[in-house]
Amino acid sequence: MAMSWTIPKKTVELARTALETEIAKAALPSFAQIIWENNELCVKIDKAGKSEFRMALKPEGDNVKMIETKRDVALFHRPFVDKVEGYVQQILSGVGASKA
Repeated sequence: MAMSWTIPKKTVELARTALETEIAKAALPSFAQIIWENNELCVKIDKAGKSEFRMALKPEGDNVKMIETKRDVALFHRPFVDKVEGYVQQILSGVGASKA
């Protein structure tokens, strides 16, 4: 099931800036990379296989919806999916997002 959150009272640009601030505060392992492609946040993991998570920012009235658009998890990374989801939840909680 795809993850999704609502970021209240922000535009896509403000949500992206807030997310970048929270990501900068978090300790990211050397084998993980976070990049933006347009308004899509891409988390790539390259260690003992390659995994990728993508989440898109979409306006929704006065709020912004962040929706998981892609999840490609390497076999050896599957045991750590909960850890990645927890990391994402921590970042999103920092910007005031709630799970949709």
